[in-house]
Amino acid sequence: QAVIQVQANSTHAGQRRVGLLDLAWFLLMLHCGLRTCEVRNLKLSDIEWDAKRLRIEQSKALKDRYIYLDNAVLAALQAYLAVRGQKDALPQNVFVNYHKSLSRAYCFQRLETYGLRCGVKASPHQLRHSCATLLLNAGAPALSVQMILGHKQIDTTLNYARLYDGTLAAD
Repeated sequence: QAVIQVQANSTHAGQRRVGLLDLAWFLLMLHCGLRTCEVRNLKLSDIEWDAKRLRIEQSKALKDRYIYLDNAVLAALQAYLAVRGQKDALPQNVFVNYHKSLSRAYCFQRLETYGLRCGVKASPHQLRHSCATLLLNAGAPALSVQMILGHKQIDTTLNYARLYDGTLAAD
């Protein structure tokens, strides 16, 4: 995250915009467990600012769900949307680059680039794993994490998590 933040703080307008774009979708995936397709398909109308949540519609297995946003994600989204460009001139997708919604390859390539800068290998799907692990280790009930990630089966959620303590054993 710190490597992305460096670009988001750039004095060069283009680099700053890309940094803010990347930071916003990165935090959505890490803090909220969104899939790459959910980030790429997210519409401006899906953000409920007053309720501090997103509506994810017809995602994998055609499941709808709400995702609540923490202050870091809200701040990143607001910072990105301030430099995104005119709403009427762009697609309704939240995340756009060169007047088009993000591609799957864009997210993979950006994470690979940031990973090389800090010496780690990262993929968008690993961010979902990290989200599950962080939530479970913080004491979130496994069923809540299952709902956040949009899994049908609790076993899928538990396979995502790499627990470093007895949180799951206690659950």
